[in-house]
Amino acid sequence: MVLITVEDHGKVVIVNIDGEFYIDSVENAEKIWNEQLARHPKVMAVNCKNIKYIDSSAIGILVKFLNSAMKQKTEMIFYDLNENILGVFKTAKLNNFFKIMTRTQFEMEYLEK
Repeated sequence: MVLITVEDHGKVVIVNIDGEFYIDSVENAEKIWNEQLARHPKVMAVNCKNIKYIDSSAIGILVKFLNSAMKQKTEMIFYDLNENILGVFKTAKLNNFFKIMTRTQFEMEYLEK
């Protein structure tokens, strides 16, 4: 089970993903993502701190999110990845495509302006 919540910081939107992110969660995640992207934020960030598990379907939707953000010229950032999820991202070589930051880096660069 996954819980997806959104924080609105003006031109920065944070999508918090908590729990096990897998195929059963993808449809809801896509609905939430598209609703937020339609607001044309400057930055869409995904807080990954509480992702316990991620499967290939969820990884696929994250790649789709990146593509949709790029088409709209919205910057997409992943931050606060735990070691397990970071390992999955590195194994899949997603760290070559996704902008990954620590929470501190993200907050300093995007929220404290």
